[in-house]
Amino acid sequence: MKYLLLFLSSVVFAANFSSDIDKTFKEAKKEKKPIIIDFYGIWCPPCNELDAIVFESRGFLEKSKAFKLLKVDAEKESSWKLKDRYQVGGYPTIVFTDSNGKESYRITGFRAEKEFLRVMNLVLTSKSKDFKKACAGRSEDDLWSCATVCSERKDVACTNKALLQLKPLLKPGTAKYDLAETYSAENSATEDLKYLAYEQLLTKSPDSPQALLWANTYWELASGVKQKAKKELIEKMLQNYANFQKDSRNEELGLSETDRAQMRAELLGKIGKEEESKAAWKEAAVLLESKAKELGTAHPERGFTIERISALEASGESEKALQLATDYREKFPVEFTFHYKAASLLKGQKKFNEALVPAKKAYSIAYGDNKIRVATLLIQLYTTIPDKKAAQGVYEEIKKNIKPSDKLQVRTHNYLKKMDQAYDKLAGAKS
Repeated sequence: MKYLLLFLSSVVFAANFSSDIDKTFKEAKKEKKPIIIDFYGIWCPPCNELDAIVFESRGFLEKSKAFKLLKVDAEKESSWKLKDRYQVGGYPTIVFTDSNGKESYRITGFRAEKEFLRVMNLVLTSKSKDFKKACAGRSEDDLWSCATVCSERKDVACTNKALLQLKPLLKPGTAKYDLAETYSAENSATEDLKYLAYEQLLTKSPDSPQALLWANTYWELASGVKQKAKKELIEKMLQNYANFQKDSRNEELGLSETDRAQMRAELLGKIGKEEESKAAWKEAAVLLESKAKELGTAHPERGFTIERISALEASGESEKALQLATDYREKFPVEFTFHYKAASLLKGQKKFNEALVPAKKAYSIAYGDNKIRVATLLIQLYTTIPDKKAAQGVYEEIKKNIKPSDKLQVRTHNYLKKMDQAYDKLAGAKS
């Protein structure tokens, strides 16, 4: 029961996180404390890993006493206005603010305890300086805060201005330099220039662990700009993989051991080394299992297990993946994640009628964006079977009940578009 409370929608979390948005902001202002806002999803592996590894660590528990702590379930409609205010895209996103809610810094993705505490110290020593004020500063810390927040908010002009002043202050070969290079590439004026920027990064710095991310982005961009990615650049970078394992930049870059293993396996597949890719995915699955066991019996190993299911599927062991998803359906019966995983795996095996059982269960207990994701899967299944009336019923229910304002910049709109596309295929099948 403890973990259902922790991972679903409880009011009190580990390290005294609250889920009451209004109360937290009022108390922060009254107590003149900065705020840590954790935008999370119950399905999100790095969110679960932050909970189990960082937010219950002794260092975080002690340091967090200087903050007010807020957890926001990013799938709930009640999160929309706050996500829009801070322009939150992916999860987890950790937003640091002053006592009045003005953003000073943010972390996107998992960070190990040491790196997370470093950021907390940075926020406290800067007295939670508003990132907009930091943008007017000249110090490395100010400009770094500015570039980090502006980049995540997709403010290209702000990001580029900060980076122009920041780069001369950074030493090549450091984590900050590599991240600054990433921000610059990502904020290129056009997709063609972005593609070339990532190609140049791979050419110039194949010995940085960040090159794993560069290579994945480079490969994805190639198809969009109708270019042929240079496999030899990725192969040369992968030759450095063993050295990445002991690289001191990993923590600050936010690249965990499991992240690196999965990115390597994915890249091997992209460049056509299918057997090597499957072997790498098997290695990643074993690593994820070991990381889950390291958490001990005091923590449910959900995050690592969600990733492990995907790794097993990518390795070609779809039956093992399905069995693991089925086992965890029983372990977490009242949250959608593993029901959805099982349904997706069965769909991939073309067992459409069997997939309906876990898909319907997932749909009955999902909410928010997750409800839309499961609805899209159900529409696809019903279209295949076919049961067009049932598909139409699901579609109309979502369209009736989930209506984010066009004024709000939230990812819910993207999920609705994907559902519309699935339903459009159904309409096409009718004609």
